[in-house]
Amino acid sequence: MSTGHKILELLESQRGDQISSSAICERLRISRSAVWKHIQSLRGQGYQIEARTRCGYRLIASADRPDAVEVLPLLRTKTLGRELHYQEVTASTNRDAAAAAEAGGNDGMVFCAGEQSQGRGRMSRTWFSPPGVNLYFSMLLRPAVATDLAMSLPLVVGLAVAEAIKDLAPELEPRVKWPNDILINGRKVCGILCEMQAQIDCGVRYIIAGAGVNVNLEREILPAELRSTATSLKAEAGRALSCVELLAGVLNIFERHYGVWQRAGFKPLAGLMERYDALAGAEVTVRQGELVVSGQACGVQDDGALKIETPQGIVAIYSGEATLKSARR
Repeated sequence: MSTGHKILELLESQRGDQISSSAICERLRISRSAVWKHIQSLRGQGYQIEARTRCGYRLIASADRPDAVEVLPLLRTKTLGRELHYQEVTASTNRDAAAAAEAGGNDGMVFCAGEQSQGRGRMSRTWFSPPGVNLYFSMLLRPAVATDLAMSLPLVVGLAVAEAIKDLAPELEPRVKWPNDILINGRKVCGILCEMQAQIDCGVRYIIAGAGVNVNLEREILPAELRSTATSLKAEAGRALSCVELLAGVLNIFERHYGVWQRAGFKPLAGLMERYDALAGAEVTVRQGELVVSGQACGVQDDGALKIETPQGIVAIYSGEATLKSARR
């Protein structure tokens, strides 16, 4: 942990009260000038810190910055997120997690960023990732499961995100759009990208499960081509929400679902999926390369496949791009 974070921890522990510069110096074995430089740096990151002569420093308000100092006190997980890495700017949190995985990183590591310069969605699409307003994170997972089960993991992540949003803003009605999006009032608020590395002889090596959630994004700054299809939690709730609280909520819920999924597959979560399903009863078209299937979506199977009722009968779709014609909101 950096010296700046250690100072922040001391300020957090004295929330509402002041801590003297000399006390910080003694605890961390640094000079007064070093303390001042770190305080200035923390202010630059958005923390409101009061300084009073002969009294010391007092934390007035935290920055909504999903780093370890802010997130870990809110976690109820055993392993997920206990090793959390935050960067102000990165190319892609999925790339960071993949690099850690190849270097032997542990199951449950989480990587977050304030901004992504090369954020990606499915099919290598660019994910609009402006700084300081959204939540971008990726989880390094090493599940002992067969590769075919891994196909349903994006839905497990989606359910955790939807539930965490609902907990944070009960007035909102998030919906999981198969296979990897979260919608609110028909507009996309979150995209999920899961990338798997597997071997024939030993199955899944690791999965990187990444998500980008539009939290406090103002709709006006969206690219013109996204304004009719995308939204943010702030735009829908009419108030700013905490990226820190949202990330902690997602990790707390996901670890629970992830354990169930590893033991028994997606089936125990199918009932929850029914509650959050954005496609149920909707007329949809799913494209899988040259194959196009159209019909009425009628739920998700126990293995995570989308069921579509067509004139020829019910078809199970395991991957593809679903276009929604009309849906429950």
